[in-house]
Amino acid sequence: MGLKSPCEEVALKVLPMIRGELARELVERGLSKKEVAEILGVTVAAISQYTKGKRGVLKDERIRENIKDLAEEIISGKIKGDDLSRKICEICGMIRRNAEQS
Repeated sequence: MGLKSPCEEVALKVLPMIRGELARELVERGLSKKEVAEILGVTVAAISQYTKGKRGVLKDERIRENIKDLAEEIISGKIKGDDLSRKICEICGMIRRNAEQS
């Protein structure tokens, strides 16, 4: 096994957790799986896996609260595009810092 870069770890573990939690929140708040897939830039099949808890399960309650806030901003139209990407990066940073402290 080779050394994985932090970016690989993010792509394989952290982003799916963020997307999964965000997908579940958005679907629970009434968006269709297709709408959520378009917002997150993934397939409807991926959203189905996220909403069923087969991928991207996040256990940190503080991070989940941040994602709930982000879902509200998406639904209200306050955040999208590059701002959404930046917010996801911020949440990713929080998860990575928590992992480093553990």
